[in-house]
Amino acid sequence: MKKAEAVFRSVLEKITPGDSKVKETQDVLMEIEKTTVDVIKPFGLKHTLAGSFLRDTWLADKLEFDIFILFPESVPRDRLEKQGLELGSKITRSLKGCYEIAYAEHPYIKAKIGEYTVDFVPCYDVKDPGNIKSAVDRTPHHNRYLLKNLTPELSPQVRLLKKFCKGIGVYGSDLKVEGFSGYLTELLIIHYRTLKNLMLEAAEWEAGKVFIDLNGHHKKPVDAKKIYPGQPLIVIDPVDKGRNVAAALSPGNFEKFRYACASFLKSPDEKFFTRGKGQVNLQSLRKSIGGRGTKLLCVWFPRPGVVDDVLFPQLRKSARRLRGMITEAEFAVMGHDVWCDIGGCAILVEMEVWCLPNVRKLTGPPLFSKTHSGQFIKKYRGRARMWVEGMNWVAEVRREYTDVDRLIRKSLKKGRKPLEADGIASYVAAGLASGFTLMSEKEIYSKAKKNRDFAGFLAEYFKKNIV
Repeated sequence: MKKAEAVFRSVLEKITPGDSKVKETQDVLMEIEKTTVDVIKPFGLKHTLAGSFLRDTWLADKLEFDIFILFPESVPRDRLEKQGLELGSKITRSLKGCYEIAYAEHPYIKAKIGEYTVDFVPCYDVKDPGNIKSAVDRTPHHNRYLLKNLTPELSPQVRLLKKFCKGIGVYGSDLKVEGFSGYLTELLIIHYRTLKNLMLEAAEWEAGKVFIDLNGHHKKPVDAKKIYPGQPLIVIDPVDKGRNVAAALSPGNFEKFRYACASFLKSPDEKFFTRGKGQVNLQSLRKSIGGRGTKLLCVWFPRPGVVDDVLFPQLRKSARRLRGMITEAEFAVMGHDVWCDIGGCAILVEMEVWCLPNVRKLTGPPLFSKTHSGQFIKKYRGRARMWVEGMNWVAEVRREYTDVDRLIRKSLKKGRKPLEADGIASYVAAGLASGFTLMSEKEIYSKAKKNRDFAGFLAEYFKKNIV
């Protein structure tokens, strides 16, 4: 374990903010908090600071924090939202920053003040976190719990865990990433005390059987698989016994984290803490696209005007439905994925079988079943050749689609309502209805040459390998 400890020390030196940066951030934060108080005090409101800076678990490259504006529970929701936006924008203007309105469960102000990103989030000052009115109402309670239980000696371990999760691509509980939230990393370190201890345990984790209950909310043994079906890691929120903090973690990212822990312990290396975002090798990408013997297709359409947490679940649902349409027509799909940026959305489909014969064979009922045989004959007489093969009737019928391109175009070239009726999610259906392009491999590669992020997405698709 000496090599692992050496790696931890080296990484920690690089990711821990220096004294000058800490002092600068403290000064900026003091100014922001003073301005916040000046703006909200006349309305009888309070605020609380949230985020990793408060607990000294922030990374040197992450200059952001959250200010929660606390409203009494008696304030109507529409007033909270309206006044919250007005106050957040006023604070930002007073600090000579710029802002945009962002959306989660309700709208909030995302501000840029110098080089710092600050979210001004309105929430209810709820006394009992079990009776929250919106998800953000828990945050002040999370702050109090962490300030009490996340002791200074644990902060460096949280930093290491965050950087490790970033390095293997599983950091972030948003629905685009489906990984580990900052709060989850802090709770895991409170439980395991060090990253090394966590890695030793995580390497042996079994999906659906990891149950962590820091406050002992559940007194009896819990069948986690029944209470939290489909959730591989269960970490009970210390301030809300009915919530799994790790609910956003996908099974794939659970396994990626588990195998990465085992791999690091076997061969410690700083590469686990560094997620490569360099230039994609386009020549290698071109070989991947054309050298597998599969056919790559991409449905490209305008991005709907919704946030990632709304869009990505809809993209994934729609991609699964498109895959279903394709396989129902007897084509074979090797894999699929989704991607999006401000310029557009992509549903990527890799085909294993994309061309089929003009005819297909249907195996019907047994010859000895008079009723079913009669129904089969009546249905296909005059439409197909029919004969007996072994003990069953067989019919040969014309195939509606013989190439997958035509199937996709016809299936998606409909209005929004018909697309929704076919199982395509609402915002994606609206985007497709406004116009889409079915890109060939040549067009996909051309897009990758112009868009670095899209090229990175394709490269990740071809190289993904957990074990």
